[in-house]
Amino acid sequence: MKKPVSLIRLTIIITITGIIVIGSLITYITFNRSREFTLLQSFDHMSTIMDLVSQSVRSMIDERIKLLSLLGDELVQNEVHPSTIDTLLGEFDTVLYIDRNGDIVRYWSRLEKIERINVSHREYFIKTKETLRPYLGNSFRNIAGNYGVPLTVPIIKDDSFDGLLVGGILLGTQKINYFVSSASFHRTGTVKILDGKRTVLFSADPTEIGKIFDKFSLDGGYKSISIERVEGKDYIVGISTIPDTNWKLLATVEKEDILAYSYRNLRYVTVLSIFLILILILVIALPLRKLLSSLDFLSKIASEYVLGDPSQSTIISNFREINDILRALKEMRNIIREREERLKEEQTYLENLLLEMGEGVLVLDNNKKIRFVNRSLLEMLGYSEREINNIDLLKLFTPSDREKVLKILEECLKGKNECKGRTSIVSKDGREIPVLCSIRLLKIDEKETNYLLVFTDLTEIAKREKELEDALEEIKTLNEELNKRSQQLEIALASLDMKLFETERAKEEAERLAITDPLTSLFNRRFLEEKLSNELIRAKAYNNYLSIVMADIDHFKRINDTYGHKVGDEVLKALALILKANTRGNDTVARYGGEEFVIILSNVSKYDAYRIAERIRLEVEDTSFEEIGVPEKITVSFGISCFPEDGEDAIDLLKKADQALYQAKSQGRNRVVVFTGPSESIHF
Repeated sequence: MKKPVSLIRLTIIITITGIIVIGSLITYITFNRSREFTLLQSFDHMSTIMDLVSQSVRSMIDERIKLLSLLGDELVQNEVHPSTIDTLLGEFDTVLYIDRNGDIVRYWSRLEKIERINVSHREYFIKTKETLRPYLGNSFRNIAGNYGVPLTVPIIKDDSFDGLLVGGILLGTQKINYFVSSASFHRTGTVKILDGKRTVLFSADPTEIGKIFDKFSLDGGYKSISIERVEGKDYIVGISTIPDTNWKLLATVEKEDILAYSYRNLRYVTVLSIFLILILILVIALPLRKLLSSLDFLSKIASEYVLGDPSQSTIISNFREINDILRALKEMRNIIREREERLKEEQTYLENLLLEMGEGVLVLDNNKKIRFVNRSLLEMLGYSEREINNIDLLKLFTPSDREKVLKILEECLKGKNECKGRTSIVSKDGREIPVLCSIRLLKIDEKETNYLLVFTDLTEIAKREKELEDALEEIKTLNEELNKRSQQLEIALASLDMKLFETERAKEEAERLAITDPLTSLFNRRFLEEKLSNELIRAKAYNNYLSIVMADIDHFKRINDTYGHKVGDEVLKALALILKANTRGNDTVARYGGEEFVIILSNVSKYDAYRIAERIRLEVEDTSFEEIGVPEKITVSFGISCFPEDGEDAIDLLKKADQALYQAKSQGRNRVVVFTGPSESIHF
């Protein structure tokens, strides 16, 4: 037999082990959270540095593009100022002026003499001529052996390519390289700029400039930050593309450099945790040992109470709590004695109650022999107590219910606490009595001893059930009649719903017709004026543009007189379709009257309104109306006004759009005219 384990020692060991495990988990979780937080911070820090460097480099390139564009304008005007050249040579090492054929016409340089050759085969010349946009090329090596990058700006004359200006940015001596060098972070953090061929353009290490850099992968889209393992070390690598260039910004830092602070924190936390665990062990273990000793003492006393020999119950402990428990045990023993006496009294009372209760009660032994019958059951059956004790149980039931009773008894033996069922018992004079039989298995110390059968007389209930069946049959008849009436009511309600739906449709149609032109299905003038007032309120609230386009069909009266009013109506419909097709869903197109139409363009400037009107005008001019009976060309004139420059209210804007339309008619029709003030001049 194994030696019992000391509960005191086991509790102390479990407590100490739990403290150590919890302390270790807390230390581990704290370190991991600190590590993850540090890495996330480094990602954000690197992203910020990359954005700052990218924006600054892009800004420097834009400044140089502006300077080259200024020189280009001066060359076109044949007025090159010396101050412009001085400024350019402060930003570039060499500036070349190349004509449309690729020949170097002029150059300015502070490093070397330039040979005037044809460069039409060079990449920067081809790209600039194709795109007509500034171009930043890949790195090259000049005659002096220095690395540089060409920045080109096209010269546009009469809307065509007339040559370009090339500025050579010498690597390692520019402001860009100074800025990149100053952007280093942490102990091992570096920033580099590479071109499309992975050549290092700018770096804090001058020995890397002009060399191919392939230590890290440059894949990753526009911007990405990831962790890569190279040559046995983990690096945090950030890659981004400088906008509108083929340059890549590469930022790297060793992961161990980032996590050095976290490792120091881990050492501090570990030492502190060990110190706290030792203190907790001392604080918890000693009081716990004393407490468990007292519990052992109480366990011995409780065992003596169970055996009925409380010899130590008078012993006084040194602990006040133990003495309180001893007093509680004495009180508990007295209470148990009182309850035992009370239970005996209740048992006698229950025996008398069973004899006098209204339901019939019968108790069987394990052999299903009758052991007890109360007075109510004897009166119900008409037997005496001696007669019923000698009768077989099943003879008390009708022959048809005897198997049912046996089945209920078997269910009780299988563990069912209580079994109920309706059955009939037979009295001494042969009368069948309907009863509800409840059978319960009586157990003492988990052993089956007796069956308790309770019989409830259902004679009156049977009469009431018959009356209830008759009432239910009558209710069923009434319910069928009610269902018929309910169906008729549902049909009437459905008819009423249909009429209400038709009325609502008619109301919606009337409201639509009230704001719609019947011929073109566009909005009418009344709706236009209300809509224009609302759009003006919205434009003023949000400080947006609001443009009014007024259109009028040229020579419409002649079309009506020549081809008839029916054909004229078809022309109006066709024009309405063209206006709707060339406007947005939130724009408003309305027939203003006769052959005049008005378009409200929300948040559209005067220039954009002109473009829309011109597009509509060209489409009308190119549209053939022969299918509707007009063989000749149909044109439309347009007048445009715009909030806020042309007016603050609806009447003023419509009036000025009408004035612009009148001007379009006066200038020969089939044109778009934008309203201008006395001192205003607009050219589109």
